[in-house]
Amino acid sequence: MIEKLLKDTICLKQYISEKEYKEINRLEEICRNYEDINLKLELDYKINEASNHNLGKKEINEFLYYCNDDLVAYLGISSFGGSNIGEINGMSHPKIRRKGLSKQLFQLVIDECERRKFKKVLLLSDGKSNSGVGFISSVLGEYDFSEYRMKLINRSNIEIVSSIRLREAEEKDGKEISRQNALFFNHLEEVEWSLDKERELNQITYMVELEDKVIGKIKISYDGSSAFISGVGILPDFRGKGFGKAALTEAIHIINTKNIYEIQLDVECENSTALNLYRDCGFEEVSVMNYYKYNFDSEIKD
Repeated sequence: MIEKLLKDTICLKQYISEKEYKEINRLEEICRNYEDINLKLELDYKINEASNHNLGKKEINEFLYYCNDDLVAYLGISSFGGSNIGEINGMSHPKIRRKGLSKQLFQLVIDECERRKFKKVLLLSDGKSNSGVGFISSVLGEYDFSEYRMKLINRSNIEIVSSIRLREAEEKDGKEISRQNALFFNHLEEVEWSLDKERELNQITYMVELEDKVIGKIKISYDGSSAFISGVGILPDFRGKGFGKAALTEAIHIINTKNIYEIQLDVECENSTALNLYRDCGFEEVSVMNYYKYNFDSEIKD
């Protein structure tokens, strides 16, 4: 594990501990209550990563700023599945904003992103967060796209369609899942998929099958009494025939059999096809997350 202290205030780590997980959650609650915003910190993913970390990888992902032993600012890097895209999200306590603390952390984050040669760096902020949008503007982030966080509200539109079935993915499906991820989500390269990794993170990828032929995929992540749907995709030759809706309604049915009824997902705001599909299945927008591109040549404003 990488751990350094700079001026006894800034802690740089490869993974968060249980203690830091709780500290970040407390700071997140303070920020949520102050601005009524959504933060995409991926803490549950990260705490699971920490329990199965690779000591051979010398990477810093967690940047924590303490004052008098209290966590007052946090930034984190997420790079899912070993991709060459870094997502940066974080927060600072309302009482210490505009004092330059987050700028200090941010410069360390950017130095790490440059060292790891990310091809793209994205900065995240809730669209309603004046402080988040203002901070990103001050570091010259350029707007890229937005995502809706959607929640299943209206269940009257859910109707099981028997034309397809969902089969839990096996190791043999790994190459196909990686190929579909690259196809559906414009990954610059195929990232290896791991069944063991999904089990560690309490996730299940399902292969969408039509008459025993794989035509797509969908993933469900579980967190206590809630579930999150992601990675939804139908191969091009099978689109426009209702198979996407059939896969989604079947996934909702699977979740409901576990007595879980809080279901959420994210969708890019400009993806009208997916957005209409989710609305048709009873999902409604609850928040907006903006993504901004960061240029390594940008000069951070004081």
